[in-house]
Amino acid sequence: MVEYLDNLITHIGLLGLLVLGLAAALEYVVPPFPGDTITLLGGVYAVRGDHPWPLVFGVVVSGSVLGALINYQVGHWLGRRFEQRPGEAFFGITHARLESVQAQMRRKGPWLLLVNRFLPGIRGLIFVAAGAARMPRANALVLGALSAVAHTALVLALGVAVGGNLERLELLVGRYQRGVILGVVLVAAVLGLRALLKRKPRTP
Repeated sequence: MVEYLDNLITHIGLLGLLVLGLAAALEYVVPPFPGDTITLLGGVYAVRGDHPWPLVFGVVVSGSVLGALINYQVGHWLGRRFEQRPGEAFFGITHARLESVQAQMRRKGPWLLLVNRFLPGIRGLIFVAAGAARMPRANALVLGALSAVAHTALVLALGVAVGGNLERLELLVGRYQRGVILGVVLVAAVLGLRALLKRKPRTP
């Protein structure tokens, strides 16, 4: 897959930068989209001299912020819909559930936004929740941009580390994705265990 993407992006020249930016945005809008894999190629191009490193960096960060903005607006629209139709469930989400999410975002939202880019699969939902909770758009996007800067620097550095070797890149992509997924699963397991312990009835 990586070799195919490499040939495709290299073949279309400067439009390959657009592909990198769109990939970063689609990771938010379509969570299963393998945007990190494509972003890693940006580091390879920087080594080869196909695209300047700062330009690749700026395009990927901009794409991430665009995807975050789209999801924020979806959440904002969802929150307004619940306000207009109180008591009515939408997409299986009840008003009570939405209020719970809003309360969580008001307490933990800034931290979640700051690390969102390192949470594949749920990073987009964090901005949907931020929009639904009516967090200030500028604040949410600034925190999202900071997260994108840190994540993009790491991902591009990994791409640079392989020195343009696609076989090493594929191996690195596999390890990176497995590590991130394992981390997310462990965090989810810990949070689930804490929730179960809190619900456990106390013995007199």
